[in-house]
Amino acid sequence: MKDVVIVGGGPAGLLLSLYLQEHGIGYRTLERGKIGQSWRDMRPGLVLLSPAVPGTDWTSLTLTQPIWALRGARRPFPTREDFLCYVDSFARENRIAVSERTAATGARVVPGGFVVATGEGEVSCRFLVVATGSNTVPHYPEFPGISANPCVLHSSDFVNCMSYEGKRVLVIGGGNSAAELCTEMAGTAQVTLCTRDPIRYFSETGDLEHIRGSSESVLKELLRFRILSIREGDPVVSVEDRTARFRSGETETYEWFICATGYRPRWLPVEGGTVQTDAKGFPVISPVGESSVPGLYFCGSLAMFHRRCAFIHGFRNYVEKVFWDIADRL
Repeated sequence: MKDVVIVGGGPAGLLLSLYLQEHGIGYRTLERGKIGQSWRDMRPGLVLLSPAVPGTDWTSLTLTQPIWALRGARRPFPTREDFLCYVDSFARENRIAVSERTAATGARVVPGGFVVATGEGEVSCRFLVVATGSNTVPHYPEFPGISANPCVLHSSDFVNCMSYEGKRVLVIGGGNSAAELCTEMAGTAQVTLCTRDPIRYFSETGDLEHIRGSSESVLKELLRFRILSIREGDPVVSVEDRTARFRSGETETYEWFICATGYRPRWLPVEGGTVQTDAKGFPVISPVGESSVPGLYFCGSLAMFHRRCAFIHGFRNYVEKVFWDIADRL
């Protein structure tokens, strides 16, 4: 029996693995694909929102092994590819043991701990930590005409702007993903940004959930020069085939609708225990990350200690809290 099984070999899982390893605690980290598989599934060329430079590092897992020390990493905003090189290097240099291509399919509560089922058999542990990330289930807005409409896709399905050359595209959403898609397609497609509320920018509000990074300045320029159209505070209320009806009562026809409306979390089922969740589907956790099932912890972006935990620099300090609580109980 392992002391700890970690489900998820991304940033949070790797950082927790490092803490356990440094303190001689037996662990096994399971990853459904390669290390950082969720990041590998993201759009190529994606630029991170947070800077990674000395003195303002919101992206590195540790400040002793920062991403900006990785030769060739883009500054101040690394790309998805930079980050994947970084987590690969982080795992290799620290000799973190990760069971790659070993997907956890479920777990059950047993006396003294848990049994985790994988495609290669079962693994027993005293404590189970789920670090699979929160971007697991694409979320679509709830209005008539979205479901089963072949003209509707989620931002997670977006690959390349050339697929939309000359097309009329409506991007639905008012966050960073929507801003990134609009700037990506600007000048290639005829893009309209549609938001439910007035657009909020980080430089004006200081809220990390609002549009920030390189997206903020570029989006402002594109809107100013009318390269992008916008329906600010005028959301879609229904879609029929290719025609959208807005709250204002106006209608417009588009060839594609892209929903940049976020995700909802999902994790492996746990037999013998019920994980209490909040209104958005996130697990309700204690100040040290333990769920309503004793011994079952969540960390990373799946563990919403506060809203900033959606970002790497927001959850990395809380991974340490999870570690110390488990270590004290061992």
